[in-house]
Formats: sequence, C-alpha cells, structure tokens
Amino acid sequence: MNRNPEHSRASFGKKAGNYEAHAFVQSDAAAWLAEWILPLKYTRCLELGAGTGLLTRHLEGKFEHLECSDIEPAMVALCQSKFPAVTHRVRDAWQKQPDTGKWDLVTASSVLQWANDPKAVMQNWRELLRPDGKIIAGFFVKPSLPEMHEVTGGKSPLIWRDVPTWKAIFESTGLQVERIEDKTTRYYYKSALDFWKSIHGTGAAVSRKISPSQMMRFFRDYESKFCDKDGVYATWTFCRVELMLCLN
Repeated sequence: MNRNPEHSRASFGKKAGNYEAHAFVQSDAAAWLAEWILPLKYTRCLELGAGTGLLTRHLEGKFEHLECSDIEPAMVALCQSKFPAVTHRVRDAWQKQPDTGKWDLVTASSVLQWANDPKAVMQNWRELLRPDGKIIAGFFVKPSLPEMHEVTGGKSPLIWRDVPTWKAIFESTGLQVERIEDKTTRYYYKSALDFWKSIHGTGAAVSRKISPSQMMRFFRDYESKFCDKDGVYATWTFCRVELMLCLN
C-alpha cells in the first residue's frame, strides 16, 4: 500500500510496549513466512523492520550471524531485551544501506506494504545481497480489510497493491521471483470496537480527529454488515515471496 500524507503521523514506536498484545494477525503472518526461511542453510541473515521480534523468534539460533533492525529505537530496544544473543541495530529499511553485498538472506515480515516507493526499496534491498543471496519477505496485499473499505466508502490512508502488481515491481528491479504465494484469513473480534482497538494497538492507524458520531456510525455499520455467529470479522490477505538476483 502507498502512504497518504496523513499516514506519516502513524507511529509504531509509541505502541512498542503493547504491540504484541494486538498483533496476532502479524504474528500468524510471521510464522507462515518462517516456513520458507528455516529450511535454508545460509550464514548471514538481516531482518528489516523487525519490530518487537515476531519473526525474530523464528530466526534466533538458525544463523551464524543474525541482525535484526528497525527504524524505531523503542522497537529495537524491546527486541534486544527479548533476544539478547542477536545483533540489533536501528536501520531505515527504505534507505540505501552501507553494507551492500554482505548478506546471504534479507527478510522482513509485515513491513513491505508500508513502502511509499516499493521499487526504490527493492533496489536497495537487492544491493544488500551476495550473488547467491535471497530475499524472503511477507506483506499484506489487496484485498486486505475489504470490510473496512466498504464501511468507510473507500476513505482510507492505505492503498493496497495486489499480487500481480507486486510481482511486476520485483521483476522491474532485477529480481527473479522464485515463488510467490498468498493466503486469505478471516479473523474474529468481539465487536467492531475491539477490531478498531486492535488496529490502533499496533500503531498502524492514523492519528486524525474522528467525531464520536462518526465512530458510532462506523461501529454500527460494520457490525450490521460483517458479523456472523462467530462474531465480527475482518479479512486479511498475506503474501510471501522468495526472490533472487537476476544474473543473466
């Protein structure tokens, strides 16, 4: 998804302490992504956008050198406290890095969808790889949260990209798609309010003023349209991709 100018006000660092209490969707996504990572026999792995370590917990102890990084110092500090044997560093995953050509594996979970310029980002990630290295990334894609899109009339700071669009982006940056797969999962909540709290609790929601009447209308409309015997639901689609350098 793209960033709307309003989206820059979203802050993950402020939610570091309570992030994992709300990030069960992201936790499931990390576990699914790890299925493609753990069989690999690489030495050096760089995780970008590690956050509090939802993917790190699957990577710890599997590589001779594992570095986990995030742009938010609060996230880095929390991840370090949980996984002290791992190298931790503050990095901006969107920018060029100084250690190009040094990594066997670059990975990230629930990160890439936030890139405002994904082509430039993938070019930067590509430069991190050794000639036989890989990028294995997982990210949310269209049609994630179609229920919210319908209830809000499409008014959202998030613009989702579909799998074919992402595939074209990867290929345009000199990366070969070894495999790509997506999975759609419906998650249930006690109420529309609980769903809203889960979005805000991860820091993903944008800080903008919404009147009480607007919020009540959102909750009412959401629950009237997207509720069954198991509760109020929201649908997420997660994609995982394995990429290698195009050497021809």
